[in-house]
Amino acid sequence: MINKTSPPFQRNTLVDNVTAELRRMILEQEIMPGEFLPARKDLAARFGVGLSTIQEGIQALAAVGMLESRPGKGTWVREDTLDMLIHPTTVETRLGELDIQQLYDARLVVEVGLAELAAQNAKPEDIQKIQDALTALEDSQGDDEAFIAADLAFHIAVAQAGHNKLLEQFYHLSRKLLEEVIAELIKLPSVKENGIRIQGEIARAIQDADVEQARRATLDHMEIIKDLIKKL
Repeated sequence: MINKTSPPFQRNTLVDNVTAELRRMILEQEIMPGEFLPARKDLAARFGVGLSTIQEGIQALAAVGMLESRPGKGTWVREDTLDMLIHPTTVETRLGELDIQQLYDARLVVEVGLAELAAQNAKPEDIQKIQDALTALEDSQGDDEAFIAADLAFHIAVAQAGHNKLLEQFYHLSRKLLEEVIAELIKLPSVKENGIRIQGEIARAIQDADVEQARRATLDHMEIIKDLIKKL
């Protein structure tokens, strides 16, 4: 939900402040990817600025790919907004071609860290998101595309439960770089069943605030992925 009690901004840096606050709302997912922004007049009232200032802030974020607008339809957060922060293409351009082992090692470090943080920091609403994603995993075993989407939702829910935005972005990056591999892994025998089982263990560890068990379960999960990658 959007906090409607934000104090009005000082007049000296209005556009910068509006842009920064809209960015924060997106990154902290007060407005989710795919959702529309509140009406401009509502944003203007909230921030204590004019409509032209809101328009400039929106244009600034649209210019970097976080927002998209269409006349008569409104302005919404792009589905791939989180990729705009640390874009896979940028990484590949700067570092060159990354082999699968490097990508796996990076994801191992990030996922273990996020699971530990989630066990320490998860709030009731975070745990509910994780459980909802786990249920979606169980319900989508007959549909590869739906299962991959549910798997992504589970991992994002765990990442968000850690309440560390930088690590959350690192997860998005590592996931994006492994996207094609994941699409192939999901087709191998027993992958879905094992994934549901081990992610259920991770979810329970986070719910129980058991940091060590969250770490062990995530390491087990990554070991399964490592074995599957070898089969490819």
